[in-house]
Amino acid sequence: MQEARGGPSCAEASLLWADLQPADSSVVDVSCVTQHGLFLYEALGAGCSTYADLRSGATRLLEINHTLPAPADGLYLVLSEPPAEDWSVDTIRDVFRVNVIWRSPTGWGGENTHTAFGSSGVSNHQ
Repeated sequence: MQEARGGPSCAEASLLWADLQPADSSVVDVSCVTQHGLFLYEALGAGCSTYADLRSGATRLLEINHTLPAPADGLYLVLSEPPAEDWSVDTIRDVFRVNVIWRSPTGWGGENTHTAFGSSGVSNHQ
């Protein structure tokens, strides 16, 4: 999940801040073993926050998860902005069992951000 300038993304930086060790992969943006198990993170680019974008990202995460020797314990779509449709987060979670999180002015938005970045309280780290 490298940003255009070559540095870590906000999500990757938050994982590092939580003393977790994210791993880059040629298949998924970031994978990380946390105290809650293996999590996969797929970053959607700026302007990719509609339900269709989220559905496409969730499908990609499920396909990647299917190729693993053992399934991941958590799947996360990472948005650079809040979702375009408020209802889309619940639908993606309920249908695909994929969590959606996004960067906000005060930290991270979405459900389970404390789990996504460990339990050290970094969900509001900027």
